[in-house]
Amino acid sequence: TTAPPLDGAVGAPGVGDPYFPDLGNGGYDVERYALELTWQPDTGRLAGRATIEAVATQDLSRFNLDLVGLEVSSTTVDGADAEVDRAGREPQIPPASPIADGAPFTTEVTYEGVPTPVPDGTDLFEVGWQTDGREAYVVSEPAGAATFYPVNDHPTDKATYTVEITAPEDQVVAASGLLVGDPVAGEGTRTWTYEASDPMASYLLQIAIGDYELVDAGTFGDTVIRHAFHRTLADSAQVATERTAEMIDVLDDVYGPYPFEAYGVVAVDEPLGFALETQTLTIIGSDIARWGRRADDILLHELAHQWVGNLVSPATWKDIWLNEGFATYSEWLWSERTGGDSAAERARALVGTSADLDVPPGDPGTGELFITSVYWRGGMALQALREEIGDDAFFTLLRRWVDDHRDSTASTEDLVALAEEISGQELDELFDAWVYAPELPSFDR
Repeated sequence: TTAPPLDGAVGAPGVGDPYFPDLGNGGYDVERYALELTWQPDTGRLAGRATIEAVATQDLSRFNLDLVGLEVSSTTVDGADAEVDRAGREPQIPPASPIADGAPFTTEVTYEGVPTPVPDGTDLFEVGWQTDGREAYVVSEPAGAATFYPVNDHPTDKATYTVEITAPEDQVVAASGLLVGDPVAGEGTRTWTYEASDPMASYLLQIAIGDYELVDAGTFGDTVIRHAFHRTLADSAQVATERTAEMIDVLDDVYGPYPFEAYGVVAVDEPLGFALETQTLTIIGSDIARWGRRADDILLHELAHQWVGNLVSPATWKDIWLNEGFATYSEWLWSERTGGDSAAERARALVGTSADLDVPPGDPGTGELFITSVYWRGGMALQALREEIGDDAFFTLLRRWVDDHRDSTASTEDLVALAEEISGQELDELFDAWVYAPELPSFDR
């Protein structure tokens, strides 16, 4: 017998995120990205070829990728040419014949242009590929990955990465994952290859190119600790990061073993005013690099995200407090376990300090992903939960949260369900008050 021809259907142009409905795409799941990038700092141009290995999650007649500001020159699906149409930020790609549900397929996209950050998700800074003179680096949360590679740009589709970057020979490249071999010399260039073998959300990929010093900081257990410091910051950044292994040790006890093969910090020659927990390689600016030990809290915060935010990512961007509230609470646990104020003291000290705490962290709004409430009131919600269910249940919850959702995503509803399972208590009222109510509740309510 002959099977009837497969008609297929068009993959959705977004995953339906409540804040960013057009981010990501439906109809397939990416397993691996292999990126070949050539950076030309004198012109600001980036040339790329992305090989995307995916599996169809429906009978698929056409699918989209996210790619903004760069021009596609050619595309193939399983080796056959595909004619690409553009719909805003999304190339629409029809394979030569429909792909069956469950079938693997490989897409290759060649593209080029001047990558430009986009103002999506925050009014604090633009996200995506950043340049500062001849230096380039990545700050992509929540929607900036598509400024430098074609991608299914939402945390619900994690993948592994191989990244090969060719840059001028006087530049050093650092990236998420581990360096594979020595850089390969070309005509005035060097090509660096990094392998990130653990699943990663698209916004967490880091690539940094500049006048860096690569620092081998040893290991903690099986975890390789390595940094990349701009040479003007090398001494001060070394001081700021000297407690990395100690911090991993404390968080290992809270959440379980460090989840990835490597960790470190890239310090760029720009006063960013923030840090970002890009997977295995947190990015900080020259301002934080020069803080010395005063940077402990923020570096602990970004390290904690490797468990809570990276290993376990938000199911939607409305759930951003699950990243920032957990990481903020981790700062307070670091204080509690290293001779400083307790988490309860840290939480209560924030009451009345900011009007932003009356913004519900469980629904801060599309343009307020990084508002104070998401961090502080998110942490306060966890302290209230700890006091309600007791230490034994609370710290069991932290480890179960990581174990149950590793390499995936989770929502506030998932947290409520797990807390109720572990504690045997009804907790809707507590979460409604601390996470969703318009006014900050009292710890003594």
